[in-house]
Amino acid sequence: MSLKKKSGEPYIVTRARNCQVRLIDTSNVLEKNKYYESIPMTEALNIAIAAGVDLVCFSEAGGGDLAFYKVINFGKWKYELTKKKKKQQKVSKKVTKEIRVSPDIGDHDLEHKIKQVNGFLDDGDDVIFSMRLKGRQRAHAKEAQVRILEIAEMCQNVEIVGKKLDGNSQFSVRVTRGKPPVKDD
Repeated sequence: MSLKKKSGEPYIVTRARNCQVRLIDTSNVLEKNKYYESIPMTEALNIAIAAGVDLVCFSEAGGGDLAFYKVINFGKWKYELTKKKKKQQKVSKKVTKEIRVSPDIGDHDLEHKIKQVNGFLDDGDDVIFSMRLKGRQRAHAKEAQVRILEIAEMCQNVEIVGKKLDGNSQFSVRVTRGKPPVKDD
C-alpha cells in the first residue's frame, strides 16, 4: 500500500532505498520502543514487514541528519490523531450565549433569566445581556444603562468583560464567570 505524500505529513514507505535511517520500533518484533540511531533502510523495512505493520517516514533526511522512521500501525496512529484533535476542539470551543432583556422586565422573568445565565456560566460559556430600547423607552436611556448593569451584577461570581453602548437605542454587557472567592480556613 502506498500513500501520496503531502508536504510535511508522514507517509508509508513501500520501497527500500539504499540509505541509513533513524528508527523507532514500536512493534513487539524485536524490543518494544527500541531506538536505532543508524540502520539500513532495507533492515527497517524488513522489521516492519515481520511485525505486519507499516514503516512510516516522519522526516526526510536533510542538513546532515538521518531520516526519521517509525514502525507503527499507520491506520491506528491516524485514528488516534483525529480523536485527539476532536477532543481538543471540543475542549477549546467556547460558546457565547445572548440573553435579551427589556428595561421593564418583570421580577419573575428576571429571576428565570438569571437562573439560565448562571447555568450557562457554570458550563463555561460567556453571556451577553442585550437590551434594545423602542419608541418612548429611548427617552430613559440613562436609566436603561444602569438597569442592564444591575441585571448583569445579579449573577453569581461574574466579571463584566465589556460594555457596548450604541447611542440611545441598544446596550449590551458581556459577562464571564469570575474566579470563585477564596475561602479562608
